[in-house]
Amino acid sequence: MAVFTEVSPPLASALMNQLKLGNLTDLRGIQGGIENTNYFASTDEGDYVLTLFERLTFDQLPFYLELMRHLAGKGIPVPNPAPNAKGTLVHTVCNKPAAVVNRLAGKSELSPGPAHCTAVGAMLARMHLAGRDFSLQQPNLRGLAWWNDTVPVVLPYLSPNQAALIRSELAFQNHVSESPVMRLCHGDRCMRTCSVTTSCSMGQS
Repeated sequence: MAVFTEVSPPLASALMNQLKLGNLTDLRGIQGGIENTNYFASTDEGDYVLTLFERLTFDQLPFYLELMRHLAGKGIPVPNPAPNAKGTLVHTVCNKPAAVVNRLAGKSELSPGPAHCTAVGAMLARMHLAGRDFSLQQPNLRGLAWWNDTVPVVLPYLSPNQAALIRSELAFQNHVSESPVMRLCHGDRCMRTCSVTTSCSMGQS
């Protein structure tokens, strides 16, 4: 279960009331996720997801949440962060940055087929168009500098073939980064322009 920080029902209820999302009726830890604490939070007005960010900071989060709000406003079916009375999207829960978004219908598809890939491609195209006038920018937190720092950490846990592959790929990416070629890359929650030709991870769930 992706719960690293326990959130009590009274605490979650107070946040829901503060955001004017109704009275809390159910709070359940979400199975899955990578590095954040996630809860399903239901109220008498709807179903939501409460996330406490275990790594991203208060200063880093507005970029992602504002992009989500921007895309939602353009009709893209992404979670829409709930603001407080001041319009702020980043909240504080257990002294950690947090967000509340509406819960989307559907479920994860772990065995995608051609139809799923077609749907993903169409949605990515819509996201590109909807994000063209998004004005905020932020350095890629999982870009080449992070790769260079992280690869030595994971190398001891890899087989010789895996280690050779990741070293080769990292050398290639460092080479490409020195060229003027620019490409759009997709991450977990957003789009950015970066100096590598392969995909970059912008954030984790």
